[in-house]
Amino acid sequence: MGQARIEVWALASVALVIGLVQGAGAFAATDSIRPAPRPGSVVPVTGAPVANSEAAPAAVPQIPALAARSPIPRPAALLDGHEFRLALVSARKEDWDDARRLASLEGPVAVDIIEWQRLRAGQGSFEDYQAFLSRNADWPGLKLLRRRGEATIQDRPNADRVLEYFKPQAPQTGQGALRLAEAHAVKGDFQRSRKALIEAWRGLPMSAEEEAKFLAQHGQALKPYHADRLEDALWRKDRDAARRVLKFARGDQKALAEARLALQARSGNADKLWKDLPAAVSGDPGLARDRMEWLVAKKQRSQAADLIIAQSKSAAKLGRPEAWARWRRILARQEMRNGNPRRAYALASQSHIAKGSDLADLEWLAGYIALRYRDDPEAALEHFTRFRAQVFTPISLGRAGYWEGRAYEAQGRAEAAREAFGKAAKHQTSFYGLLAAEKIGAAMDPALTGATDGKPLAETAFAKSSVFAAAQIFFKSGEPYEVTRFLRHLSESTAQDELVALGSFAASLGDPYIAVRVAKQIAREGMVANRAYYPLTNLGPDSLPVEKALALAIARRESEFWPTAVSGAGARGLMQLMPGTAEQMAGKLGLPYQFDRLTTDPTYNVRLASAYLAQLTERYGNNIVLISVGYNAGPARATRWMETNGDPRRSSVDVVDWIEHIPFDETRNYVMRVAESLPVYRARLTGKVQPIRLMEELQAR
Repeated sequence: MGQARIEVWALASVALVIGLVQGAGAFAATDSIRPAPRPGSVVPVTGAPVANSEAAPAAVPQIPALAARSPIPRPAALLDGHEFRLALVSARKEDWDDARRLASLEGPVAVDIIEWQRLRAGQGSFEDYQAFLSRNADWPGLKLLRRRGEATIQDRPNADRVLEYFKPQAPQTGQGALRLAEAHAVKGDFQRSRKALIEAWRGLPMSAEEEAKFLAQHGQALKPYHADRLEDALWRKDRDAARRVLKFARGDQKALAEARLALQARSGNADKLWKDLPAAVSGDPGLARDRMEWLVAKKQRSQAADLIIAQSKSAAKLGRPEAWARWRRILARQEMRNGNPRRAYALASQSHIAKGSDLADLEWLAGYIALRYRDDPEAALEHFTRFRAQVFTPISLGRAGYWEGRAYEAQGRAEAAREAFGKAAKHQTSFYGLLAAEKIGAAMDPALTGATDGKPLAETAFAKSSVFAAAQIFFKSGEPYEVTRFLRHLSESTAQDELVALGSFAASLGDPYIAVRVAKQIAREGMVANRAYYPLTNLGPDSLPVEKALALAIARRESEFWPTAVSGAGARGLMQLMPGTAEQMAGKLGLPYQFDRLTTDPTYNVRLASAYLAQLTERYGNNIVLISVGYNAGPARATRWMETNGDPRRSSVDVVDWIEHIPFDETRNYVMRVAESLPVYRARLTGKVQPIRLMEELQAR
């Protein structure tokens, strides 16, 4: 495609004026700085190739150093941010006076940005923290800032100020908890003072020094709660904290704690300590959780599944049901793939989790097993209904409606099925929403072309926010990571009817990384800003050996258009190529292989990656399932899974079931996300809607 057009926004009514922005979204010659993240921050890029087991986490990128340069151009308005860029340089040197001086040339919001950075770095007095929070109570990153502020509360502080500080958020540190208890005592509220101490001691993670202060000042009052603190540390698998409080344990409780510590550490005597436990503590739920994970580590997964099922008779036997969720889900899928649907269903359906994403995942899985393996659409529908009650994102709502429709179909309730598919079809940026739309013959939503901008920016409430103003300052200064952080945070408090406008603003900045990261957060708030969710950008080469929609879908999923991303598995650059694969493709194309160019030259990265995609297309035809699996997990795994589950290109194989049986969570999700992106990117590239034929692509030969 040609250069991506950057929309013109008039911002005369907002505090900061970006001006008329018109430029290219291509990876071209203009340089800009890609900053290092703030301490403790993470850019959650997903989609790098999976290295080993189902439990393997998605790859986490290593963000480039401050001096790393990206060829993504910036609009002309960036030139206005020179002074603030210098302020940020001073801030990184912790020259806060110079940073404030330079920031003051930009205005009060810029000064507050420097103060935000200073306070998050742990610099400043308690009064400084309070003053900042009184001005900017809605800024991002305040949890860390408040935590740092707790360390600045001195002995005998003003009690009213301390109580005010902890109104929005309970103490995060032992120091903070002590100061809160003291403040209550100063005000004569000894009951609340005691409660603050006890609650903190029972479950607040602390340093060894903080624990020593608690014991020195309140040891006698805390004595009845040592067992609670020990148990909490063991549930959190904080073995150092558990060992520090173990000295207070006696008899059976000490033996129980020692056995749990041994199981968690995979010690050689763990099995013996477990077997030797007295009957009075052998049924402890936390012990059972630790034993289950020990069995998994010993490659005894069947016994681990048995233990989960045995403990799942009640929430009490699980202790903390959510602590079992990860392995419950993994083992349920494994039992399902191994042809043990009864055990799989028992694992998935008896979680006793009250709410949240873990419950949602397990309810959907239980419904799927009930429908596809147990021929029980009534039970399946109950699970899918409970799944729907826990979700609100377009991806999950599309999944809910599609599978409710499948359950109704299995019951012979055609009208109810069509209604459920219709609900799912409202979410056509989702894999299952597209399948549902195709199933009922629904037309593609014209909004997928990205033509809808939402409200005019000047009419939105968020445009008057200091968070929005800070994002603009960061943008002018070439700080896309911070722009993303502030706009994503802003979306959490933006009214539903203004979220599309926020996404359109993010898209107008011309940086696809900012656009897609902000749009994904908007989707988590239940809305879709299509222009930002599927940003268009020139990938570099004049022509590609594969469809542009496919290349864009892969780049979006792999790096979220961050050209210098490096995964934990070693995949590099815009399209997350493994160095070995890149070297092979360079040789095939007759190009020199240059390792550094994978992250410094997006055009080079795209050229090699698109050649690899073309090679996969030659191998698998236009089948997006196998192309995606091959790119993400490797062709060898695609071959292995076809040997196990059949060839998804054959009519005798249910391709949706095939995808749901991919053993790696990350790859299974990857296939769906790439597949759902193709029809949307075609609509974005052409500006036209097309008939939805996703199933054809999933089964293509």
